[in-house]
Amino acid sequence: MKKLLSVLMLTAMVLAFAGMASATPICATLETTFVSGLITDATNGNAPVNGATVQVTCNGNVKTTTSAADGSYLVQYLSSECDDGDDVTVSATYDSLSGNSDTVVWSSETNQIGCLELIVNVACADVPLVPEFRGLVAGLTILGALGTFFVVRRK
Repeated sequence: MKKLLSVLMLTAMVLAFAGMASATPICATLETTFVSGLITDATNGNAPVNGATVQVTCNGNVKTTTSAADGSYLVQYLSSECDDGDDVTVSATYDSLSGNSDTVVWSSETNQIGCLELIVNVACADVPLVPEFRGLVAGLTILGALGTFFVVRRK
C-alpha cells in the first residue's frame, strides 16, 4: 500500500511540474498617457512659475495639478481616458496671471519588458501666463454703459 501511495504521489508531482513548465505566460500591454509642460511668466522674460494651478483636459477628462519650482507640471491618464493624438487643452492661473494652450506635441514610446509591452504616450503643452484684464474690462464695460445711458437720456 505504501508503494502504491508513493507511486501516486510521484506521478502527481511529475504532472504538476510538467503542467507548470508547459504553461505559457500571460502577456499584457500597459498603456499610459502623460501630459507635461512648462508654465512661464510671459511678462517676466518667460521665467518659470512655481505654484501655478494647472488644469489639463483630455476627452472631457479633467485633471488638476500645481506647477513645480522649475515651472514644470505632469498629469497621468489611463489610455482609455486619453490616448495618443487626442485633443488636449491646458490652462493655468497664478495670482493675476492666466493662460492656456491647445498646441500639443505628441510622442510615443514602446518598450518590451519580458512579456509586458509598455506603451507611454506623452503630450507636451507649454503655457505662457499673461495678466488678466477682467477688472479693466469690467470697468470699461460699466463706463461704456453709463456713457450710453447719459447719451440716450440727453436726447
